[in-house]
Amino acid sequence: MTYNIKLRRFEYEDAQALADFCNDEDLQRYLLLCRLPYTVDDAHAFIKYAKDCQKSGGEQCFAITLDDNVIGCISYTIQSGCHCNSASVGYYISKEYWHNGIMPIAVKNLLEIIFQNSAINRVFAEIFAENTPSARVLEKCGFVREGYLRKGVSKDGIMHDAILYALVR
Repeated sequence: MTYNIKLRRFEYEDAQALADFCNDEDLQRYLLLCRLPYTVDDAHAFIKYAKDCQKSGGEQCFAITLDDNVIGCISYTIQSGCHCNSASVGYYISKEYWHNGIMPIAVKNLLEIIFQNSAINRVFAEIFAENTPSARVLEKCGFVREGYLRKGVSKDGIMHDAILYALVR
Protein backbone atom coordinates (compact mmCIF):
# COMPACT_ATOMS: atom_id res chain seq x y z
CA MET A 1 0.00 0.00 0.00
CA THR A 2 1.22 3.52 -0.81
CA TYR A 3 0.87 6.24 1.81
CA ASN A 4 1.17 10.00 1.44
CA ILE A 5 3.30 10.46 4.55
CA LYS A 6 4.95 13.82 5.12
CA LEU A 7 6.71 15.58 7.96
CA ARG A 8 6.03 19.21 8.71
CA ARG A 9 6.36 21.61 11.61
CA PHE A 10 3.52 21.66 14.13
CA GLU A 11 0.92 24.43 14.05
CA TYR A 12 -1.38 25.41 16.90
CA GLU A 13 -4.30 24.11 14.82
CA ASP A 14 -2.87 20.60 15.33
CA ALA A 15 -3.56 20.66 19.07
CA GLN A 16 -6.92 18.88 18.99
CA ALA A 17 -5.64 16.00 16.84
CA LEU A 18 -2.56 15.67 19.06
CA ALA A 19 -4.69 15.64 22.22
CA ASP A 20 -7.07 13.08 20.73
CA PHE A 21 -4.47 10.43 19.92
CA CYS A 22 -2.17 11.16 22.89
CA ASN A 23 -4.99 10.28 25.27
CA ASP A 24 -4.58 6.58 24.53
CA GLU A 25 -3.12 4.47 27.36
CA ASP A 26 -1.44 2.09 24.93
CA LEU A 27 0.32 4.96 23.15
CA GLN A 28 1.30 6.55 26.47
CA ARG A 29 2.89 3.32 27.72
CA TYR A 30 6.22 4.15 26.05
CA LEU A 31 6.16 7.95 26.13
CA LEU A 32 8.36 9.43 28.80
CA LEU A 33 7.18 13.01 29.00
CA CYS A 34 3.42 12.71 28.41
CA ARG A 35 0.85 11.99 31.06
CA LEU A 36 -2.84 11.14 31.08
CA PRO A 37 -5.12 12.89 30.69
CA TYR A 38 -3.53 14.78 27.79
CA THR A 39 -5.53 17.93 27.14
CA VAL A 40 -5.69 20.42 24.31
CA ASP A 41 -3.86 22.82 26.63
CA ASP A 42 -1.09 20.21 27.00
CA ALA A 43 -0.93 19.94 23.21
CA HIS A 44 -0.71 23.73 22.86
CA ALA A 45 2.13 23.77 25.40
CA PHE A 46 3.94 21.04 23.45
CA ILE A 47 3.49 22.92 20.17
CA LYS A 48 4.86 26.09 21.78
CA TYR A 49 7.84 24.05 23.04
CA ALA A 50 8.38 22.64 19.53
CA LYS A 51 8.25 26.12 17.98
CA ASP A 52 10.65 27.52 20.60
CA CYS A 53 13.08 24.65 20.03
CA GLN A 54 12.92 25.16 16.28
CA LYS A 55 14.19 28.72 16.80
CA SER A 56 16.80 27.86 19.44
CA GLY A 57 18.25 24.80 17.73
CA GLY A 58 17.06 22.38 20.41
CA GLU A 59 14.91 19.34 19.80
CA GLN A 60 13.44 19.46 16.29
CA CYS A 61 9.84 18.21 16.31
CA PHE A 62 7.75 17.37 13.29
CA ALA A 63 4.13 16.39 12.81
CA ILE A 64 3.71 13.13 10.91
CA THR A 65 0.89 13.64 8.44
CA LEU A 66 -1.12 11.24 6.31
CA ASP A 67 -3.00 13.02 3.54
CA ASP A 68 -2.39 16.28 5.44
CA ASN A 69 -3.93 14.95 8.71
CA VAL A 70 -1.69 14.88 11.79
CA ILE A 71 -1.30 11.29 12.99
CA GLY A 72 1.92 11.39 15.00
CA CYS A 73 5.10 13.11 16.07
CA ILE A 74 8.76 12.51 15.30
CA SER A 75 11.80 14.43 16.51
CA TYR A 76 15.55 14.56 16.74
CA THR A 77 17.97 16.21 19.11
CA ILE A 78 21.58 16.89 18.20
CA GLN A 79 23.80 15.93 21.09
CA SER A 80 26.46 18.22 22.57
CA GLY A 81 30.09 18.11 23.55
CA CYS A 82 32.05 15.08 22.42
CA HIS A 83 28.77 13.58 21.10
CA CYS A 84 28.05 16.52 18.76
CA ASN A 85 28.14 14.26 15.68
CA SER A 86 25.21 12.25 17.03
CA ALA A 87 21.48 12.83 17.20
CA SER A 88 18.81 11.00 19.17
CA VAL A 89 15.41 10.29 17.64
CA GLY A 90 12.00 9.64 19.10
CA TYR A 91 8.57 9.10 17.61
CA TYR A 92 4.98 8.05 18.20
CA ILE A 93 1.92 7.57 16.07
CA SER A 94 -1.81 7.32 16.69
CA LYS A 95 -2.79 3.78 17.62
CA GLU A 96 -5.21 3.81 14.68
CA TYR A 97 -2.16 3.66 12.36
CA TRP A 98 -0.03 1.07 14.16
CA HIS A 99 1.25 -1.93 12.20
CA ASN A 100 0.62 -0.36 8.78
CA GLY A 101 4.22 0.39 7.74
CA ILE A 102 3.76 4.12 8.24
CA MET A 103 6.35 4.72 10.96
CA PRO A 104 9.32 3.33 8.98
CA ILE A 105 8.42 5.80 6.22
CA ALA A 106 8.36 8.66 8.73
CA VAL A 107 11.70 7.59 10.27
CA LYS A 108 13.32 7.40 6.82
CA ASN A 109 11.96 10.88 6.03
CA LEU A 110 13.44 12.18 9.27
CA LEU A 111 16.81 10.58 8.53
CA GLU A 112 16.82 12.35 5.18
CA ILE A 113 16.20 15.68 6.93
CA ILE A 114 18.96 15.00 9.48
CA PHE A 115 21.57 13.91 6.96
CA GLN A 116 20.78 16.68 4.45
CA ASN A 117 20.83 19.48 7.01
CA SER A 118 23.64 18.58 9.37
CA ALA A 119 27.03 16.96 9.74
CA ILE A 120 25.51 14.24 11.93
CA ASN A 121 27.00 10.83 11.23
CA ARG A 122 25.31 8.77 13.96
CA VAL A 123 21.62 8.63 14.82
CA PHE A 124 20.45 6.63 17.81
CA ALA A 125 17.28 5.70 19.66
CA GLU A 126 16.69 4.25 23.11
CA ILE A 127 13.48 2.28 23.36
CA PHE A 128 11.80 0.34 26.13
CA ALA A 129 13.06 -3.25 25.95
CA GLU A 130 9.53 -4.63 25.65
CA ASN A 131 8.60 -2.27 22.79
CA THR A 132 9.18 -4.79 19.99
CA PRO A 133 7.14 -2.88 17.37
CA SER A 134 9.49 0.09 17.78
CA ALA A 135 12.50 -2.23 17.50
CA ARG A 136 11.09 -3.53 14.20
CA VAL A 137 10.66 0.03 12.91
CA LEU A 138 14.29 0.85 13.67
CA GLU A 139 15.57 -2.38 12.15
CA LYS A 140 13.53 -1.77 8.96
CA CYS A 141 15.29 1.59 8.72
CA GLY A 142 18.78 0.11 9.00
CA PHE A 143 19.42 0.71 12.71
CA VAL A 144 21.52 -1.87 14.53
CA ARG A 145 21.02 -2.95 18.12
CA GLU A 146 24.07 -1.77 20.05
CA GLY A 147 23.25 -2.49 23.63
CA TYR A 148 20.91 -3.42 26.42
CA LEU A 149 20.54 -0.78 29.12
CA ARG A 150 19.46 -2.43 32.36
CA LYS A 151 17.20 -0.11 34.30
CA GLY A 152 18.14 2.51 31.70
CA VAL A 153 14.98 4.62 31.76
CA SER A 154 12.57 5.80 34.43
CA LYS A 155 8.85 6.27 33.82
CA ASP A 156 6.46 7.18 36.60
CA GLY A 157 9.09 6.32 39.19
CA ILE A 158 9.63 2.80 37.83
CA MET A 159 12.91 1.78 36.23
CA HIS A 160 12.68 -0.03 32.90
CA ASP A 161 15.24 -1.78 30.74
CA ALA A 162 15.97 -0.15 27.39
CA ILE A 163 17.60 -1.11 24.13
CA LEU A 164 20.00 1.17 22.27
CA TYR A 165 19.80 1.21 18.47
CA ALA A 166 21.98 3.28 16.14
CA LEU A 167 22.50 4.01 12.47
CA VAL A 168 25.83 5.29 11.23
CA ARG A 169 26.04 7.22 7.99
